[in-house]
Amino acid sequence: MIKLKASIVIHLLTIAFISFEIASSQTEIYVKMPVGGAEPLDIAVTGFTPKKKGFSIEEQRLSTEIPQIIRKDLEFSLMFYVAEIDSFALSIVGNNPLNLDGWYKLGIQMVLTGELELSGDEIKSEVSLYEVLRGKKIYSKTYKTSLDNFRGLAHTISDDLVLELTGDKGIFNTKIAFISTGNGNKEIYVSDYDGFNMNRITDDRSINLSPRWSPIAKKIIYTSYKKGNPDLWIKDLQAGTNQILSSQAGLNSAPAWSSEGKNIGLTLSKDGNPEIYLIDQSGKIVRRLTNSPGIESSPSFSPNGNEIVFTSDRTGSPQLYIMDVQGTNVRRLTYDLNYCDSPTWSPKGDKIAFVVRTPSGFDVYTIDVTGENLRRLTYGYNNENPSWSPDGYHLVFSSNRTGKYQIYTMNWDGSDQKAVISGGESYNPSWSPRF
Repeated sequence: MIKLKASIVIHLLTIAFISFEIASSQTEIYVKMPVGGAEPLDIAVTGFTPKKKGFSIEEQRLSTEIPQIIRKDLEFSLMFYVAEIDSFALSIVGNNPLNLDGWYKLGIQMVLTGELELSGDEIKSEVSLYEVLRGKKIYSKTYKTSLDNFRGLAHTISDDLVLELTGDKGIFNTKIAFISTGNGNKEIYVSDYDGFNMNRITDDRSINLSPRWSPIAKKIIYTSYKKGNPDLWIKDLQAGTNQILSSQAGLNSAPAWSSEGKNIGLTLSKDGNPEIYLIDQSGKIVRRLTNSPGIESSPSFSPNGNEIVFTSDRTGSPQLYIMDVQGTNVRRLTYDLNYCDSPTWSPKGDKIAFVVRTPSGFDVYTIDVTGENLRRLTYGYNNENPSWSPDGYHLVFSSNRTGKYQIYTMNWDGSDQKAVISGGESYNPSWSPRF
């Protein structure tokens, strides 16, 4: 049973405190995203060894589990080939994790080793990264955190490795917000990016929809029927408050934060026809952005904040359009598709993910902002509500391919689709920015 924790705000925003000491660092870029001919980096992550003589049972568990989380993080990043340390590898390397000659024979370029010590409820871990070819330690840090945050410690190590080796921040301490019926109502839950540490953050006992993270991941806006009308609410994760933001008559739905976090785009039907408006964080209307006889909905801002992609059926079936943030210079983006909705602009600025109605249901597509390179990513059943990871290399979405809606992730090209949230009905995911 998933329970609403009193400490959820602190847990989410601090991800439990992790302290670290930098022993050495460098700025050389060792690997880039494997597109356009670049190759992933071959890396081995060994099991951790005791900092002091002997391992307790709990330390033995953590010495295996923490490296395994790091391996899964690095595999997910698409920038690494993570070596499987099987019987063949051990026959070459032996029991010495620093047998760099052995790792070289296996074609490994980098080796991460670690030491671990458990003192009461505190974990202390020192990790070191070695470049095999030059036989050189290129990175070392010591981390401390609470025992119940061992997954956060592993994700932080992974984030730091990605930053050291690629020059870009990792995404492993990010979160996914989504709607689930776990307690019988449609409440908002938050989990780690990989589906672990799931917690309920609302107790509205009503229908909640469309959670969206603020650009600095401290607030979530969403639509709720808890007062009868589909109103827009804002959950402040830092202050622990939850208050109504827009309660115009009719729809207050499909919200999206502006890129700088100052304003919010949403659909209002207060004048009879659903149109897109811009409001500030007090709920005051800044301006009306659309004015057509069709239904206008689902705004999503470009990373630079200058443009908005949205859905409109002004020409018949719902299609995607782009306008500037003032509501002018409207241009149509999609053609020859049956029904388009739920656009979301990539953080890299080059693509838009969205949903298309197909003969088998709904599927996720991407398209360049120029209208070129239409790509279908899912096939069959209903696949809905795509949301980009903050690095722009992954998507989270909901799908009923198993008979009930669950939360899935996939790579930007549609590969490696896997469920990360299961149990009950879960949908409307939103991937957080980096904390």
